[in-house]
Order: sequence, then C-alpha cells, then structure tokens
Amino acid sequence: MEKAIEVYHYKLETPLEINPESVQLLIVENTSAFFGFVSELDSMLNGGEGGFHFVCGGSEISPDCGVIVCDCFHFDLNDKKILNLLAKKLSAFCIGGEMQYDLNEVNAKTVGFLEKLFSGFPFLLGYTEPSVEDLLKCYGVRFEKTYETLTEKIICFINAMAELKGSKFFVFVNLKSLLSDSCLQALYKHCALEKVGLLLVESFKVRPLLKEERAVIITEDLCEILENYNKK
Repeated sequence: MEKAIEVYHYKLETPLEINPESVQLLIVENTSAFFGFVSELDSMLNGGEGGFHFVCGGSEISPDCGVIVCDCFHFDLNDKKILNLLAKKLSAFCIGGEMQYDLNEVNAKTVGFLEKLFSGFPFLLGYTEPSVEDLLKCYGVRFEKTYETLTEKIICFINAMAELKGSKFFVFVNLKSLLSDSCLQALYKHCALEKVGLLLVESFKVRPLLKEERAVIITEDLCEILENYNKK
C-alpha cells in the first residue's frame, strides 16, 4: 500500500484515512448511524451499493481492494470463497511454471489408474482429466488452523487475503472490544510491516486511544469529534 486511501461519506465532515502508518477509527455512538455506516461498508466491500467513496492519489478507486469482517466470532479462513481464491492461486503457480511437468506426471498416472480400474467392467466409462482445482478439492486442501488466539487468526486472515486477493485494507467492526491493547499493538505492527491499512468501526469508545490510533467520533447527537489528529 504505497499511498493512503481517503474515505469520504456525505455524513462525515472529516474524511477517513487508511494507511499502514496509523490506524483509523470511526467511533459511532449513535446506534442508527452505526448500523448505517457498517451496513454500507459491508455492502460496498462485497460488491454492492453505498455512500462511501474511496480515493487514492486523487482518483476514485473501487472498494474491492478492501475486506470487511463484521463478526470476529464467525469469520473463517476456510470459507468457500477464500478456498476458491486459494485454488486459483495454486493453479496459476502450476500452469506453465516449473511444476507443469509434475502436474502432467500426476495427470498421466491418474489417467492410467482410471483406465486400469475401468478395464474390469463390461461397459465403457468416460472421464474428464482433472484440473489442478479438481485435485486440490479431491485432497481437501485447506488452511490449517494453527492459531490459538483471535489476534493470530486475524493475522493469518490478513496474510491470506493480501496474498490471494491483493487486499490493501481491512475493516473490522467492534474489534477493540475483543482485543487488549497489547494484542492490538501486535496487530498494528504486523499490518505496518505488511503495508496494509486498518479501519476499525466501533460503536463506542472502549479505552483511551493508543498512539497508533486516531479517531473520528460521531456522538449520540451526531456531532463530530476528532482525537489524535495532530499525531501521525
């Protein structure tokens, strides 16, 4: 992520800024406004409509370079969409590369096995030569759950989506209610090293801001307050 992404919304006076050097918080104490902002972000980052505009280097960009996690209790690295991205990535690594010979050898042995198996039956059987994706599904290729904490799970998720989808920023909802300050700082450090940005949308101010954080706060009566905006 070379340049900051500015995020505009007609209900926000101050644009949000997503970059690896600081963590942007949008704290929305008004419950209706909170639901509205999260719903629009969730829609737009999944290909739908909404009132946010994402600008990088002076030009509007598609929000599909971002990923949103609304529920930290249920998101899964082995979601079908993520596994499909993994299969495409692994397939591209094989086709035309150094592993093409190995792939051809596997397919030849598979075809030989099928022909030998079919020869024992008094009728003709056909088959389709398996693709890399077919082989991966056949063997149940998936992400191993090596993480023990939510922080580790989130880092694994960020690494996977950055590699497989090229995601540049991540939006998490009410994450500060689930992670301690030390865990958050570990996450922030990782994102800074990997050059991905974070936007945390919170329904209330959990604790005093960390030095890495800056916040746009929307109060119950829809007033806008800025915190840590003098710090980078």
